[in-house]
Amino acid sequence: MKHSLELKQFLSEYEQYKNRVLRPAHEELKALFKNWEKSEYWKKYAIDDLVAAPSPIRMTMVRIKHPDKVVDKIFRKPNLFNNGLSAKSLHQMHDVIGARVVVYFTSQLPLIDRELRSSTMFEISEESPPEAYYDKDILTRLGLSHIERKHKESGYSSLHYVLKLKDSLLPEEERPFFELQVRTLAQDLWCELEHVLSYKPEHRTHFSAKRRFQILSKEIGAIDEHFNLLYEDLIHNQETATYKDSDILNFENLPKVSMEIGFQCALTDLNPILKILFSRNIKTIGELLKIATPRRLITIRNTYVSIAGHPPNNIELVSALVSLKGAKSKEVEMERLQSQIEYHRLN
Repeated sequence: MKHSLELKQFLSEYEQYKNRVLRPAHEELKALFKNWEKSEYWKKYAIDDLVAAPSPIRMTMVRIKHPDKVVDKIFRKPNLFNNGLSAKSLHQMHDVIGARVVVYFTSQLPLIDRELRSSTMFEISEESPPEAYYDKDILTRLGLSHIERKHKESGYSSLHYVLKLKDSLLPEEERPFFELQVRTLAQDLWCELEHVLSYKPEHRTHFSAKRRFQILSKEIGAIDEHFNLLYEDLIHNQETATYKDSDILNFENLPKVSMEIGFQCALTDLNPILKILFSRNIKTIGELLKIATPRRLITIRNTYVSIAGHPPNNIELVSALVSLKGAKSKEVEMERLQSQIEYHRLN
């Protein structure tokens, strides 16, 4: 009966804490990480104006820990939470709010580390410094050997940070620390499946299953490495690419051509832009430069600001540009442009 009353009181306190602190912090974090998903955010890390901006983020997620899992963690780790079911234990538990950032390639992990360390938004915990669940040689190659290396028997790979908001609507003394996990898309797939099949110690399977997890982790690590090499090759080829008007547009020359036109491509813009251009039979560099006149580009940007209230993003700019192909007069161009803007507003 005593334990039942204690649990009931704790759950009531947790609900109040969630409403007063966790939910406001959760909403602020969601908005901040959603901004990270915008390719424009990462343009400051472009190697060169003639190389696609990195736009590393595949996905971000923020969640509040379910009360059952909070209680379970306190009972499972009494050495860490020696105050039991109490408000002090809640403040000691740095993953009551958890965030995840998934990047495409391992070469993009240092971007996230650099952003966090130079950030005006986040404070890195001194008591719980960052941890890296990666092999030593990988961390060295990525320039992340300053992060304390950890190891899990299963082969789990990720970067862990304990952070707190520097600027928040919450009073400074109430701002909670939260855990951020940063990993690649391939490693996130492995983690999701490992979580379902064999996540917590009490659910561990026999030796052969553990061994298979370790083998799969190494194989996914190899796949990650191959995709990363392809990514690094692409960036190198963009840096060294030369072109002439008769060349077919591709991933390697498009960043330089777009800069000649007047906008910088993000990595994730390349495929949709090429699809738009090819769908309108604009396949060569010369054909793109022919329709992308300075007058048209200025008209598109000004009309977007006038009608939509903001300049066009790269995809909108190219979509509007190709819609003007073959227009016989400025009046026809304006009709098409207005229709294009309205279409993007509705979709």
